[in-house]
Amino acid sequence: MNGRTIVKAVAGAVLGVALLLGGCVSVTEFLNEDFLADLGLQGQVASLPGDAPALLVAIENATSRWVEVIVAYRESGSSSKSYTAVVAPNARTAQMLVCPIEEITLGDLSNPRAIGAVVRLGSGSPTDAFIEVEPFGAVLRDGVNYDCGDGLTFVVQRSGATLSGYQTFAYIQRAGDGS
Repeated sequence: MNGRTIVKAVAGAVLGVALLLGGCVSVTEFLNEDFLADLGLQGQVASLPGDAPALLVAIENATSRWVEVIVAYRESGSSSKSYTAVVAPNARTAQMLVCPIEEITLGDLSNPRAIGAVVRLGSGSPTDAFIEVEPFGAVLRDGVNYDCGDGLTFVVQRSGATLSGYQTFAYIQRAGDGS
């Protein structure tokens, strides 16, 4: 059983107990504060086990179709790296990137006008026809647009302002913001 499975099992058990008690008890009353902190669910900065500081990068699909997004980023002193996220309709996925993350964008760091998201017109398969979403068009920088510990959410949503009918936005949740 991996860590993610254990967390899901614990969360499910706690939710089940809370429901059995008629919702009269807060879920946090069942969980030790150190346990929550180890999961990165408390404190002022997003972190991984061992208190490694991190940037939480989420992709939110606010459409009724499958979306594929390329997240490009640069760690301190390294060349560009990227990963691809395929997100179901009206769903969200996230990944923690260990800091420092100097730059991040959708598509390509060396060319902010590169396509970074496509909307799949079928069941989410790579062979589906697709619509290219207009480029995100900006490279976000550490210390300027976000800080280590913040949460960064890229959202793909419908838009009447673009030719494709879709657009990407970035939202930053500051560490300790509570919002």
